[in-house]
Amino acid sequence: MSESNLGNGSEEEVSGAAVLARALKAQDVQYMFGIVGIPVTEIAVAAQQLGIRYVGMRNEQAACYAASAVGYLTGRPGVCLVVSGPGLVHALGGMANANMNCW
Repeated sequence: MSESNLGNGSEEEVSGAAVLARALKAQDVQYMFGIVGIPVTEIAVAAQQLGIRYVGMRNEQAACYAASAVGYLTGRPGVCLVVSGPGLVHALGGMANANMNCW
């Protein structure tokens, strides 16, 4: 990058959470279900700023089943937002169910 391009404000710094939220919005996602935690809080906030409705759930399994049901009922992608590790493991049942039902 040349010095003439530095500091002129022509480049926007975008967070990874904003990039992910924009990608979800571009796929016409309207609902996101999950349990926010420190690694994914920014994603939930960025999604809400773009008009994606976030629905907090009591556990990851319920969030994943809700996301798959919304996907089935609306014909749009359903999104489940969980933290890594145990959060992902708890969502596996709902993801397997959605996959087997082609939802």
